[in-house]
Amino acid sequence: MIRNIIAGAVMALAFVGVTSAEVTVAPAGAFSASGKLAMKKGAIPVSCHTTFNGHVSEQGAIRVTEVIFGGINPLCKSIKALALPWQGQVEHPGRLTVDDMQVKVRVPLLGGICGPGPVTLVWGNTDGSATFDAVTLGPDCAMDGTMITSPQVDIRRAKPSASSSQAVRQPAVTHSGGS
Repeated sequence: MIRNIIAGAVMALAFVGVTSAEVTVAPAGAFSASGKLAMKKGAIPVSCHTTFNGHVSEQGAIRVTEVIFGGINPLCKSIKALALPWQGQVEHPGRLTVDDMQVKVRVPLLGGICGPGPVTLVWGNTDGSATFDAVTLGPDCAMDGTMITSPQVDIRRAKPSASSSQAVRQPAVTHSGGS
């Protein structure tokens, strides 16, 4: 009997399909996202022209490989991305999350590390934008700003494939008379 149950379980696993991604991203590949990012560490706010460079897969996996903080404010040069690359995922067409964002603010007395932690951004397909909308990153950091992607990235809900819309067939488990 146990042999039949194990065989049935193995067959059931063989017939269960892998779920398809919930989003499609175009174009997949290298991206750059730039804009003005207002970052606050404790009570010190600073606005910097910020660029995020990385890759995104067609299924929405994000990998940020470089972050550049610049601009006319000299404090921007005191901000540095840590623990790159950052990984993330597009959850649905209106939201994406970077799981392990971490930055260091090198300012005497008030500086320190923000993160690591997840950061959720609002996505806009109209202009290919990712918006930090009062995003917090522990222990005492906050960010606001909109980054525009280049090339312009488009995120859509994935269309179900013909195979995923069909019923999954699972074999019946048979029991023999004895144990």
